[in-house]
Amino acid sequence: MKIQIQKSILEKMDEIISLLPTSDIKDTLNSTMKAKADKFSIIENVFQRICSKKYSDETMSVFLNSWKLTHLKMLPIYGLSCRINLLGMDSEDDKVKLAYLESSAYNAKTSHEDLGLGFNAISHGQLYDEFAFSLVKSDEWKLEKFEIPKAKTFSKWVYNSMLLNPIEYALCINMVSEFYNHAEYAYSYDTFKYSMTNFYNIEGKELEDAIRYIDVHNEYETEIHHFLAVLESIYKYEEASGEKVSMRTLQEVINTYVDLITEVFESLVLKFD
Repeated sequence: MKIQIQKSILEKMDEIISLLPTSDIKDTLNSTMKAKADKFSIIENVFQRICSKKYSDETMSVFLNSWKLTHLKMLPIYGLSCRINLLGMDSEDDKVKLAYLESSAYNAKTSHEDLGLGFNAISHGQLYDEFAFSLVKSDEWKLEKFEIPKAKTFSKWVYNSMLLNPIEYALCINMVSEFYNHAEYAYSYDTFKYSMTNFYNIEGKELEDAIRYIDVHNEYETEIHHFLAVLESIYKYEEASGEKVSMRTLQEVINTYVDLITEVFESLVLKFD
């Protein structure tokens, strides 16, 4: 029996794009993401390959360590919110101050579920640990020896860019991340559900618990809500600053984000036994 994929990464992206009103952001997301179709095919193939059999704990540890580095970016999100918040606090214009503070709040909203707010304080970091433990039965996957350089490069780019680059660039990173993550989680849910069932003999409630990290993003459309929250943050930032986010900047962020994350997946394949 083959892995049954409901929709490709691009098809999942199209679902989000269809929710948006006509805008430059919608058009740029649509055209630039479609131009990266070959990159998404590479990523899809890696998910299918890692879930096509039971690999050694070492291979799975490399995957788990590196995949986590491409997600769970709460610290740079918090840093970006602080940057916008400072602009609001420094403004003497009440309307400008409020718009900046609202932009900061909408950006921070993307971490509400990640921190477990409203979910008994069970963070997404904890859920990832449980997901990983179900596959390798230890916490050794967290060790630095399982980290690949490309994953670290991606993580550092996100962190440094969101804290040091212009705020519009940083907001675009957060928006693109949430947009991409929704599609990636939906795709990876199908592959890992197949793998856990067929090669790890995980079923029923145990499977539900093991795959919850992916499923909370998939079933509850968490990343769509986060994406829309960052859009609101961008609109409020534009209102406060009096400047529109450049579509050239958004296009640059999309290209860099997708290229770097694809390099992570290409490096992962070289580590598979």
